[in-house]
Amino acid sequence: MIHSFSETCGSTFPLVFRKANELQSEPRLFFHDKSLDRLVGGLQLGQVAFLYGSKECLALSELLCVRSQLDQCHGGLNSNVIFIDGGNTFDPYLLVQYAEENQIDRDRALDLTLISRAFTCYQLTSLMTQTLPRAVHGREIKFVVVSDIIELYHDPDLRYKRIIDLFKTALNSLVTIARTERAIALTTSLDEVMPAPFLCAIRQRVDVVLRLEEQRDFTKFTLEKHPTRSVGSLIVKHPTPRVIEEFLEASEDG
Repeated sequence: MIHSFSETCGSTFPLVFRKANELQSEPRLFFHDKSLDRLVGGLQLGQVAFLYGSKECLALSELLCVRSQLDQCHGGLNSNVIFIDGGNTFDPYLLVQYAEENQIDRDRALDLTLISRAFTCYQLTSLMTQTLPRAVHGREIKFVVVSDIIELYHDPDLRYKRIIDLFKTALNSLVTIARTERAIALTTSLDEVMPAPFLCAIRQRVDVVLRLEEQRDFTKFTLEKHPTRSVGSLIVKHPTPRVIEEFLEASEDG
């Protein structure tokens, strides 16, 4: 069963201090791919990451949704997940496939994944600034995905400055939530090319930026920003998951 949420609240947060020895014991969330995990080093609590450039970003975001539900001893966060679907991209069959691969009960994986969809940039901004803070705090969520975050801000009926202001407001709220609630936030864009103002706003605010470039037999991962690791690239040669192949075929046909 997939849940939705619709709480509203204010967005004022207290300043949070933590002991240094607490940070050493905090879990990290890994992709479960040795090469990719060596490149990125795992995502830490309090960080915001951005994946863009390919529809495979959807696959990685749903993989991390499943892996975050694992116990810490198995590389997870032992947490429910919030998935805000900005581009109507969420695929429950993909989530189920990753659950089976990670030996998680499929119904439990779906039950622990909380979905909310937005259909306009105003709805998405409201979700991220009003609904999301209460949901993350009240449910003690440790992993949040905002999928295809740019898509709804391509609104020809709004002035460009207004769109950018809304986008920055939403993104600032997500960063604040990750910091204060000690959660990991992951945003994605499935488009190969991004408008420069959006990409600039993201790079200024998030901690980790990872670009994906699809080729016929491999995917190139480029780490463009990281607080502690060197930027660099990686070629990963592995078959695309079956459900992603179907998703890509459907996208090309449509």
